[in-house]
Amino acid sequence: MARGILKGKDRLHEVVGRAAGGLFGLLGRPRIERVFAQELARRIPLPIDAKLTAAARGLQIAGIYICIVGNRDLAGCACLRDVLKVEGKERLQRLVQGAMEDWRLLPRRMRDGAAEV
Repeated sequence: MARGILKGKDRLHEVVGRAAGGLFGLLGRPRIERVFAQELARRIPLPIDAKLTAAARGLQIAGIYICIVGNRDLAGCACLRDVLKVEGKERLQRLVQGAMEDWRLLPRRMRDGAAEV
C-alpha cells in the first residue's frame, strides 16, 4: 500500500508535467520550450507531496515494526524489502531513527493529549 501511494504521487507529477507541456503546445511554443516546461512542472513540489510521503513512510515503518514484534523473518518482510530495494540502506536507517524518536516521545504526547480532553 505504501509503495502504491508513492507511485501515485509520481504519477500525479507526470500528469502535471504533461499538462504544462500541452499548454505550451496549445500556445504554439517551440518543442524545446514545451519539453522544458514539462520537466520543470514535473519536478516542482506539490502541496500534497509531504502528506503523501509521510503517510507512505508511516505505513512502511509500521509494517517493519509488525514484522519485528511478530518475530517474523525480516527477509520476508515486504515493507523492509521495499524500502531497501527502492530507497536503500541509508534511507532505511533515517526512517528507523525518525520513527524511534517519534515513538520515544509518544508517551509524553499521550499524557499531554489526555490532559486536554
